[in-house]
Amino acid sequence: MMSLPPRRGRRGFTLVELLVVLAIIALLAGLSSPALSSALNSARSTQCAANLRSIGVAVTQAATDNDNQYPPIAQAATNPYAGTNIQAQDLADTLAPYGITPDSLKCPTDMAKGTGSAYKQYGCSYEWNPAFDDEVTVTPIIYWSPTVQIPVNSARVRLCTDFNAIHNGRMNILYGDGHVRKH
Repeated sequence: MMSLPPRRGRRGFTLVELLVVLAIIALLAGLSSPALSSALNSARSTQCAANLRSIGVAVTQAATDNDNQYPPIAQAATNPYAGTNIQAQDLADTLAPYGITPDSLKCPTDMAKGTGSAYKQYGCSYEWNPAFDDEVTVTPIIYWSPTVQIPVNSARVRLCTDFNAIHNGRMNILYGDGHVRKH
């Protein structure tokens, strides 16, 4: 019977083996980093869309209380609509009675920009810019005429957007029927 020679001590990792393991770990970390970054960006964009949906519900409630007319909303308290007699307030003040809080007005992707964020500049990450078929209006009316009561296709009324295309070169847009789409 043949026996193995006695071990003289514990054998540890060689430098080459240690470097190979470190290189594999670095490679795996490098491969997973873009996937993690993409997942984080997707989660931020989804939270932004949820904020815009909340704004859409609040705006619809405000329009219901205002004879089916969207409320006049300015970009910020210091930036009312130019050239109109309408007393417009910002989103936060106008929609606060309908459950909109300052946190509802923060896009996570915008907030990740730090001091360059629209929220830091205007107090809101979203731009109220109502347009019907790309024609900007101050307060779009849901009905064409109060006597005829022909409903406007609210899916074509664009109400609120991100200030900039910050979601991988695209922006979330809130439409009058409450849906949010990324363009």
